[in-house]
Amino acid sequence: MDTLLKKQTVSVSVPVLDRQEECALSADFVLPEYCPDVAVVLKCLVSPRIQNRQWSGDQLLLDGTAVVRVLYLDEERRCLRQAEFSQPISCTMRVGSQPDIVPVVVDASVKFVNCRAVSPRRLEVRGALLVSASAQQPMPMEMACAADTPALCTHVKKATITTPVATAEKILTISDALDFPTDLPPAEMLLGGDCHAMIQECKLLSGKAIVKGQVHFHQLYTDNTVDGRVYCLDFQVPFSQIMDIEGAEEGQIHTAYATILADTEHCAVGPEGENSVLEVNVKVLLQLFLYEACELPLLLDAYHSGYPVRLEMQELHLQGAQGCQRETATLPVRMELPAQPLSELVDVWVQPHSLSGTCEGGTARLSGRMLVCMLVRDADGCLAYYERPEEYQLEYACVGNTVHGDVQVTAVRYRVIDNCLELQLSVFVTLYPCQRIEQKVLREVVLQTDQPYETERASVKLYYAEPGETVWDIGRSCHTSPEAIKKENDLQEDSISRKAVLIIPMTV
Repeated sequence: MDTLLKKQTVSVSVPVLDRQEECALSADFVLPEYCPDVAVVLKCLVSPRIQNRQWSGDQLLLDGTAVVRVLYLDEERRCLRQAEFSQPISCTMRVGSQPDIVPVVVDASVKFVNCRAVSPRRLEVRGALLVSASAQQPMPMEMACAADTPALCTHVKKATITTPVATAEKILTISDALDFPTDLPPAEMLLGGDCHAMIQECKLLSGKAIVKGQVHFHQLYTDNTVDGRVYCLDFQVPFSQIMDIEGAEEGQIHTAYATILADTEHCAVGPEGENSVLEVNVKVLLQLFLYEACELPLLLDAYHSGYPVRLEMQELHLQGAQGCQRETATLPVRMELPAQPLSELVDVWVQPHSLSGTCEGGTARLSGRMLVCMLVRDADGCLAYYERPEEYQLEYACVGNTVHGDVQVTAVRYRVIDNCLELQLSVFVTLYPCQRIEQKVLREVVLQTDQPYETERASVKLYYAEPGETVWDIGRSCHTSPEAIKKENDLQEDSISRKAVLIIPMTV
C-alpha cells in the first residue's frame, strides 16, 4: 500500500521520568550525654538532602541524608534545647524502559513528621518524605506532515514545541564566616534553622551562562543554656558562577535550578574571643537546561476527493519547557494569637508546605499552603510553640498551558496588634511554564478503492450553507478542497456566520 502522507522525522522532548515517591522516615534516637533530659518536645525540623542520583538500567537510584533537629524543653522549661541527628534516606524509581543517561531534577520535602519522647533520654521520630524527580530526553519521532497527493485534503494545526538540546551541571561550594549583628549577644548554642538556595538571574552568552543567586540562612540560638533568651540570625550569601554550555546564545529558552546537596552551620570564636561568628558550608548543585523551539504540523483529519478513507490515528503526548520566570511578591497574613497570655514572641518563621499551579488564558495561578511557626513565652516565662496553616494564591501572566513553580520565603516581618499577629512575607517565586500537547494525529490514510465516489458531471454546484457550518465539513461532504471553496467564494473565515449560497468547485 502506497502512503498518501508525507513523513518527516522531528526531534521531540519525551518525559523519561515525572514521578513522586513517598519515603518513610522512622527512627529512634538516644540523646547525647551532654544534652539534658527531655520534658516537652516543641518542634521537630527535618531537612532532607538528596546527595546522589544514579541511573542503573531502567531504575533511578536516589540516596541522601535527612537531618533531624528536635527543639525541646528540659524540666525547668526556661531554656530551649536542641538535639540533632542524621538519618540515611534512599528511594528507587523505575521507568518503563532503559533511558539514556540524562540529568534529573530532584526535590525532597517533608510530607509530615511526628516526634515524641518515649523516655527522658529517647526520642521516636515517625514521618514521610516526598521525593520528586523529573527528566526529559530528546528522541526522534516520525510524523505525518502533509498530503502526498492533491486529491487528499488534510486539516492541519500548527504547534510550537521546545526540545532540550544541551545541559550543564556544576557543584558549587560556598564557605563563609558571617559576623553576628552588633546588637546581638554571642551564642552559647545553635538551635538549628533553615537553609535554601535560589537563582535570581541567568544570562546566556555565546557558549556560556552567567548564573547569579543567593543562599538564605535562618538560625536560632541561645546566649545562655540555663535561662537564656532565644535570638534569630538571618543572612543572605550571594553567589555568581560562569557555566559552559554548548550552543548557548543570548535570549535562548532555558531553565535553571539550584538544589542544596548538603549544609553545615556552627558557631566560631570572633575577634573578641566569643562565639559571634556563624560559619557556613554549603554544597549547591546548579543545573541548566537549554531548549530549541520548532514548529510541528499536526494532521488532525483528512478526506479524499475520489474515495472514502480509513484514518489510522495515534496519540501524541508532548511537553516543552517555555523557560523560567522569576517574580517577587509580598503576602500579608493576619491571624489570632493563642488565647493564653504571652509575655514575649520569640520568633516567627514560615515553612512553605505545598504548591500547585494551573495556567489558562495566559494567566498562571499558584495555590499554596504554608505553616506559620511561632516560638513564644507565656506569662510565667516558659517557652511554648504554636503553628497555624495558611493558604495563599498568586497570579502572574505567563506563556504555555501548564505550569509548576517554587516559592521561597526570603523575609518575615511581623507585629502584634490587639492579640493578632500581622505578618508581611517577602517571597521569591520561580515559575516554570510548559506547553503540553495531548492530541490525536494522523498516522496513515487508507483509501477504500472498491467504493469510489460517483463522478460529478458539472464542474461546479451550489451549496446552501447554514450558520455555524465549517468550510472543512462542506468540503468533505462535497468531496472537494476547502481552499478551493474559500477562494471561489472569497471567504476569509473557516466557518459560515450566516445563511449563504456557495459555489462549490468540483475539482481539487
